[in-house]
Amino acid sequence: MHLQKMDKNKHDSFKVSELIYEADAETFDFFFGNKRNASEKLWRLVGVGDNHLGYQQIYLVTNDDQEIVGIMVYSSGEKIGKINELKVIFGNFNFLDSLRFIMIEIIDSLFLSKLNEDDFYYAIVAVDENSRGQGIGSFILEGGIKLARKMGCRRAVLDVDIENEGALRLYERFGFRKFKEKSISLLGWKKGAFNMEYLL
Repeated sequence: MHLQKMDKNKHDSFKVSELIYEADAETFDFFFGNKRNASEKLWRLVGVGDNHLGYQQIYLVTNDDQEIVGIMVYSSGEKIGKINELKVIFGNFNFLDSLRFIMIEIIDSLFLSKLNEDDFYYAIVAVDENSRGQGIGSFILEGGIKLARKMGCRRAVLDVDIENEGALRLYERFGFRKFKEKSISLLGWKKGAFNMEYLL
């Protein structure tokens, strides 16, 4: 396995967008209807860059055949400003799709970790469905920790859906610990996340 920074001219951006979709399929389906439609929108964000899902924020895991088997979308230090993010969204999508992305951001902000300037944030850790059970998730986490240390970060942070027991077990085995739980319940519907940290 190899962990490498995404090169939009070399790597399959659509495959990357499908893995981003898989990380939160329920939300993307709610706003965009289906995997194909959501992945096409995400593909545009990945390719145009200068946003929190842009190619500059992505590392890929490839196998010996150079197939993409996992991704890490991350942020650290200086964040992409909200104004720049909005410019990218409104400059690349129609008004309705732009509003959909803004709504996703608003919903995410209710659950995601509050970050410090010296945090390394795993925004997305995703492994291709056909490649699970091969240690790729741990490989991504290890690569992120090395990168975080190189950047001088003091803490690695991630969020996991409270219903995603498999991911929660992986993160706890790796050494992440929960520091907050955020959830909302409405008429029997519940959505929530554990905020987790790994001190460097």
